[in-house]
Amino acid sequence: MPRIKATPQRRGASAARDSTAPEASDDASGPIDTGILPELLGFNLRRAQISLWRDFTYTVGSGEVRPGVFSLMVLADLNPGIAQVDLSAQLNIDKASIVGLVDRLEDKGWVQRRRSTVDRRRQGVHLTDEGRRWLKQLRKDMLEHEKRFTRLFTPNELRQLIGYLRRIHS
Repeated sequence: MPRIKATPQRRGASAARDSTAPEASDDASGPIDTGILPELLGFNLRRAQISLWRDFTYTVGSGEVRPGVFSLMVLADLNPGIAQVDLSAQLNIDKASIVGLVDRLEDKGWVQRRRSTVDRRRQGVHLTDEGRRWLKQLRKDMLEHEKRFTRLFTPNELRQLIGYLRRIHS
């Protein structure tokens, strides 16, 4: 995966006072001043997330499946009858969005809602046989996608990175 490194160059008010500073122009050739961006956690996380997202949409489910859908299917497979509210909490997605995701997966025939026999107000989400078939392929695609990025790290570095990321979102 190619990386483009921009060499920081001073521009702006302090550069304007420097008689040796190049004049500002509309010409975009030359290095771009990135200021503090390369040192910001959020900027770097977002850039990494964009790289992961692009590869995910290319690799997993031929672009038909989003990360939230994949995660929901994994949870429904491992926790048959999981409540939508529990999916919402686990995925940190608002309840209305979970309902929309489940609706889309139900329309595809990958999941179905069933009323709880214990609490009639609760609907559990279950994978269908078709959903299990899709999930089996999606897992293969996901592992292929993950390998492209995890191979950039040693096993110890990867454990550390995941630990650091969990610190932020937990």
